[in-house]
Amino acid sequence: MTVSRHINRQNNKRRRRRKTLLIILAVFVVLAGCAATYGVYLTKKLQNVTDHAQNQLTRGDKSDLRTEQVDPVKDNFSILFLGIDKRENEPARSDAMVLATFNHGSNKVKMVSIPRDSKVQIVDPTGTRDYGISKITHAHAYGDANDNQGVDYTVATVEKLFDIPVDYYVQVDFKAFVKIINALGGVKMDVPVRLVTQNSKDKTGNDAIVLEPGMQTLNGEQALSVVRNRKSPGSGGDFGRGLRQMEMIEAIVKKSTQLSSVTKYGNMIDSLNGHFQTNLTFGQLLSLRKYAGSLSSIDSMQLKGTDDSSTGVYYYTLDQSYLQEVSSELQNQLGVTPTATDGAGSDADPSDDPTGQSRAASPKATH
Repeated sequence: MTVSRHINRQNNKRRRRRKTLLIILAVFVVLAGCAATYGVYLTKKLQNVTDHAQNQLTRGDKSDLRTEQVDPVKDNFSILFLGIDKRENEPARSDAMVLATFNHGSNKVKMVSIPRDSKVQIVDPTGTRDYGISKITHAHAYGDANDNQGVDYTVATVEKLFDIPVDYYVQVDFKAFVKIINALGGVKMDVPVRLVTQNSKDKTGNDAIVLEPGMQTLNGEQALSVVRNRKSPGSGGDFGRGLRQMEMIEAIVKKSTQLSSVTKYGNMIDSLNGHFQTNLTFGQLLSLRKYAGSLSSIDSMQLKGTDDSSTGVYYYTLDQSYLQEVSSELQNQLGVTPTATDGAGSDADPSDDPTGQSRAASPKATH
């Protein structure tokens, strides 16, 4: 039984209520399609925003797990989407992570949501530091504190976790998310349980956003609280938050593609200005249009694991056998072969080796 069929069986009720694509990916696909469909003005506006957002990885244009640079117009490729929580005088952390793989031949997209507290080996892409085992969200913070290489560290850590090349990334801060939702005039979503979340604008910690269960129209701050909350009773922790992040897509895609939203596309694009960075060029971004028709049939996966506070620090300990299954599906989607001798992640108990493992050199994967 494939991972995707297993997910369908486990979460059939949820899957009937949602299209499965990352919030950021949905916005980019919609905007890319809209820019091309609704004229030169929007196309130029999106190009200007994308040009200002260019930020290349220190490794260059090609993953170390590739023999050649990929071309998204004709090759299979992957994109890591990051939602960043940036606080004053602190390194940024990746609060939402989704890895999407695109198959050129089938026009299919597979994606996996990575819980922020997943217990993984942190990889320094320069090979000079050993951070050992930590939460995957810390990869960005470690890198940010070292020459602003937060994305580089996160990409390298995700590549090791799944044993696949990460070709591109798109990083958006949560201010952009709030602005996009507000530009749309809010989105409708069925809130599953009572959620109490701190307002992102509140620095005192005394102001909370309280949402009661039920279908309702959410503004930007309310929508952000839905996709970030993991501590309210019944919210499901990291796993539940990952599901809500993907459930939000139905609302965003549905609202974005309504005829009444056409006049709002310019404001949506403006919302991204100064709040995202990527190594995708504008031309490469437009190539995502071909996958827009697959929005309703994308295979989504949520990493399974267990809550673990035995050390006094909360971790989400990944199910290693399921991680291997997910990695295999992503490798097949990209048409690459496993390169790591120990497979995806690590089958060893990380607590047995608090310093982690050194990053071993491995053969390259081809596209």
